[in-house]
Amino acid sequence: MSSLHSKRIVFDRTFPEFKQDLERLFDFAGLDPVSGMNMYQLVYDMCTSYPKPHTKKLFNSIADFLTQYTTKIRMSILDHDDVVSAYVREWEHYRIASDASSKICEYLNKRILDKDPKDHSKMDKNRPVEGGKYKRQTVHALAYLIWKERIIDDIRLKHSDRFMYQIFELIRRDRDGKDTVPNVVADAINSLVELNTFTENKQLHLYNEVLERPYLEKTRQYYEREAAAVISNDNISQYMKKANERLEQEVARNLKYCHPDSHNIIIRECETQYVAVHQSRIHGEFEVMISNERYEDCTMAYNLLSRITNGVNPLLEIFEQYISNIGKELIAGMGNSIAKDPKEYVESLMNLHIKYMNVCQKVFINDAAFVAAVDKAFRTIINDTSIVHSPEVLARYCDVLLKKTHKGGFSEQEIEDKLDRMIVLFKYIDDKDVYQKFYSRMLAKRLIYGNSVSDEAEMNMITRLKISCGVEYTSKLQKMFTDITLSTEINGKFSEYTKKNFNGENGSPVDFSILVLTAGAWPLTQSSMTEFQLPTELEKNVTHFSTFYNTHHIGRKLTWLWHLSKGMQFTDVKSNYLEKRYEFSVSLHQLGVLLLFNNVDAYSFKDIREHTGLNDLELRRVMKPMIDLSVFLVSTSGTLQDDTEVKLNMGFTNKRNKIKISSSLQTETHQENDATRRSVDEDRKLYLQASIVRVMKSRKSLTHTSLVQEVINQAKSRFNPSMPMIKKCIEQLLEKQYIQR
Repeated sequence: MSSLHSKRIVFDRTFPEFKQDLERLFDFAGLDPVSGMNMYQLVYDMCTSYPKPHTKKLFNSIADFLTQYTTKIRMSILDHDDVVSAYVREWEHYRIASDASSKICEYLNKRILDKDPKDHSKMDKNRPVEGGKYKRQTVHALAYLIWKERIIDDIRLKHSDRFMYQIFELIRRDRDGKDTVPNVVADAINSLVELNTFTENKQLHLYNEVLERPYLEKTRQYYEREAAAVISNDNISQYMKKANERLEQEVARNLKYCHPDSHNIIIRECETQYVAVHQSRIHGEFEVMISNERYEDCTMAYNLLSRITNGVNPLLEIFEQYISNIGKELIAGMGNSIAKDPKEYVESLMNLHIKYMNVCQKVFINDAAFVAAVDKAFRTIINDTSIVHSPEVLARYCDVLLKKTHKGGFSEQEIEDKLDRMIVLFKYIDDKDVYQKFYSRMLAKRLIYGNSVSDEAEMNMITRLKISCGVEYTSKLQKMFTDITLSTEINGKFSEYTKKNFNGENGSPVDFSILVLTAGAWPLTQSSMTEFQLPTELEKNVTHFSTFYNTHHIGRKLTWLWHLSKGMQFTDVKSNYLEKRYEFSVSLHQLGVLLLFNNVDAYSFKDIREHTGLNDLELRRVMKPMIDLSVFLVSTSGTLQDDTEVKLNMGFTNKRNKIKISSSLQTETHQENDATRRSVDEDRKLYLQASIVRVMKSRKSLTHTSLVQEVINQAKSRFNPSMPMIKKCIEQLLEKQYIQR
């Protein structure tokens, strides 16, 4: 049984007994339980000996033993050709023995680290233990330190570092594909990590110095040579495959052999040599990859360049510029046909957009930066006014989809799908106010002429615009629908009114319906009207409706838009002067001309002008489709002159019984388009002035630069205001004294 009482111990007789068991432990001969307990007792006795404990002497003697032992096994390791395997075998024995000996010396560890109560001097743990060279530490830490000095450092400094040379050579052969690295390499490297166990904060000083730094340099040299050789001999596709393969291999190799702290550093060095150094070559080939739809190569380029700082940025610029150029070339190839048929323009861009959004999703794993590049490219394409004004074309495309046609047209689902795709392009428009102006004018014509494909389709389109631009953007469009609904109710009441108040001769012989439109909501200007003498056959109906409306709506003023009135724009006129009976669908202005020939067969152009009140330009436009159709015969070819005789064609024939003469008058004219653009400019000035006043009311005082910036921020959702326009608006408000300097 062990004794805990202090004894008088003669160190020179007691330590040899302890050393004999220690040698058996380190030589891996094994200890029986009795010997192990005896070693515990000897350590305790030597540390508690009186009159003076032998703690420091025991610590220094163990250090001497470990020094002699490691010196011996160092020579044993170096005697082998396979230094790494020999090292690992000896290390495993030493590691286990060190751990066991430290546990046996647990009392010594405690006494060597704690301050002696009888020692009143200040203890310095970094100062060597008295009589020795090693500072105060556990036996385990001491064993590891001596292994580092006598094995690792001596082999490195005195024996050409055969140990690390063989490790690096084995890894090189593995990289070359000649041999597989044996497991002893991982064990050897792990020993360098474990030897740092007792360092301050467990920092990997030894591992970093012995392995990481030289390994990093050898990695750099290896991949620098290989990458240069591969890129000079192979094409870019093969090079990227090799780079990707090498990086994957290196990740697996590092996970197996290196400490986690080294992974990023070593992989970064591989990325530097294989990717960063040659990134310009990848950048230079990227447009060709996109152009030739080599999407697998594009993905590899993206994955490789994503590994390095700012490596993807040039790809984004190339991708954006490529799409932008493709779009512009596509538009340029269409030429002047865009104005006549917007379908090809819009659907080509929609297909292009879908294509490259799919590329973003499948090739660039839906990276937000590449999606943003597609957005920027299409914003450039859509807002490039050098060839076409996209807001107008998109509005015309919607008009084509939403207008009834006798040529088959699209199904409801096709219309909805196309409009859903169109609204994606619409979001890229900077000048959304231009689109709004043209769209509202075309919507007005569809509603007035009654040729919308369906009210539901129209309302769905307005909802899309509302979601994209807000309620204010679509408020007038919705008011137009409200007016159409109210007009139906007004016509019903007017019909009852005429039946009740007029009979017989005082009745309304002409089928008559009215659209009452709110002036502020509809894009219809009185400036586009021309003077017109209403036919006497229709005056009674107009008078009756004016009386009826003024009775029910006091204070409202009716302005008759003869050139747009729905009830007369497509009036059916029956011809009774021909053998075969025809029905002509004509505009009110055309009707006014035709009614002149009820009693007379021929008129001069001057007479027709005087009777209808139309100006020369409008009258020629009205009569042209009737002359082209041979309803009228003229005495002179070319432009109608005052003395040109116009007479009914008594020999008129046509395969159809119902002939629509007025359709040509519904087509867009250059004058209307120019008027719409001028209207946009005027609205912009008013909008900017209102924005300036709004800002100044809230801010009271502001610098000119800040005011301009705030106005731009308010306006950019509708259009991009120019600096000269903003400055002009500010000057106008200064003149009107709304604001002052």
